[in-house]
Amino acid sequence: MSPSLPLLCLAALLPAQEWRQFRGPNATGVSSSRNVPVHFGPARNVVWKTPLPPGKSSPVFAGSRIFLTAHEGDKLLTLAVDRDSGRPLWRAELTRSRQERRNKLNDAAAPTPVTDGSSVYSFFPDFGLVSYDAAGKERWRLPLPPMPSMQGVSASPLLAGSRLLLVLDQAENSYMLAVDTRNGETLWKQARRPAPGGAYSSPVLFGNSEFVTFSPFELAGFSVATGEKLWWVSGLPPQPKATPLVAGDTIFAYVRSFFGDALPQIPVFATALAQNDANHDGAIQKDEAPEGPARQFFGVVDRNKDGRVDANEWDTMMEVAAPKSTLLAIRPTGRGDLTAKAVRWQFFRNIPDVPTPLLYRNTLYMIQNGGILSALNPGNGAVQKQGRLSGALGDYYASPIAADGKIYAANQEGKVAVIRAGADWEVLAVNDMGEECYATPAIVDGDLYVRTPTAFYRFSARQGTAP
Repeated sequence: MSPSLPLLCLAALLPAQEWRQFRGPNATGVSSSRNVPVHFGPARNVVWKTPLPPGKSSPVFAGSRIFLTAHEGDKLLTLAVDRDSGRPLWRAELTRSRQERRNKLNDAAAPTPVTDGSSVYSFFPDFGLVSYDAAGKERWRLPLPPMPSMQGVSASPLLAGSRLLLVLDQAENSYMLAVDTRNGETLWKQARRPAPGGAYSSPVLFGNSEFVTFSPFELAGFSVATGEKLWWVSGLPPQPKATPLVAGDTIFAYVRSFFGDALPQIPVFATALAQNDANHDGAIQKDEAPEGPARQFFGVVDRNKDGRVDANEWDTMMEVAAPKSTLLAIRPTGRGDLTAKAVRWQFFRNIPDVPTPLLYRNTLYMIQNGGILSALNPGNGAVQKQGRLSGALGDYYASPIAADGKIYAANQEGKVAVIRAGADWEVLAVNDMGEECYATPAIVDGDLYVRTPTAFYRFSARQGTAP
């Protein structure tokens, strides 16, 4: 607790409806709000609009304060905005210690911060962890070593009581750690399997003492207290991006195939050499590579960048290409390898890449690029309805959220579809933000909050006006 804030002020920070982390309560994306606006945009139902520096993280709420992260030049920013007025309250800066390699769709402020209602905790891959109190005073900082990754580390931190959990899957030296929220001291650190292709999913809590996270080829549960690996389900594709969804004792999770599902059969290395090694050097050159991932993704398969694919690199490619895109419903009971007994059902069609699934009013939703929305029975995986969001096609990086019988889904172009929830879902409206949208929106106390590359909006059906 910050000594600069009286107890009465801290009590006022506690939210009426929690949205303290990525996608709200345990990343479910579901709000109990009512009267959420259906129609909105830069000139409709706007309560306020606040200019923001760039950043793709989502907003988190602590009563009257909203926290976000951003970047500007060599500065890594944590921002506080007044919820009532949109007025900036404070801006805290770190100077980045490096600039990590990342995909152009990623961002230096992609991980969403997390708040316990009084303090905020921000993670920047170009620096590490930092915590500020509600007044913007730095509480502690924890610089972390470089994070080499194919697309750029982007997992958001997770609060579990007085522990701040962070999963860092990277090309080498992957690890998880738990930090004491009071002082930033490391409580435990556990090494993980390297993720040459990267793993970009965030952890979520599972019950009171476990958390769940992806790693390459598996989903696993870990002890909050020690970081010990408790159980796992393996055989999954190696580059997870979507966050697992916890619903009671069941976990819904999906991963897309690394190279795509429509692959020709990949021969073993000896066969590939016999058929393609024209210069007889014992390796596969790019111009010798057969059709398939070896040719299409030669620069990825050739991990040491020597212009040749050797036996080890070929075998790694086969391991990476083998698992197909899948959605699983998992009910883990027991310890150890639960691959053969924890999977309740699987689904293999139109599996999204980045957006996290949504479970709302006993229907499971997932949204795929092209605006393909699938509604499934969460009990058995049966398709209830699958179709395109007319007027909101394109790619999706923000995750869907829900409230008041409606689903909100924002695509990269900035088209936000509002969908009547249900097994027979229906598009009610498509609202155009006028610029791109990567950050997952938030719904708190009936109002919708949307971040674009240049601004942060609050929309309300009750008090919104034109800006």
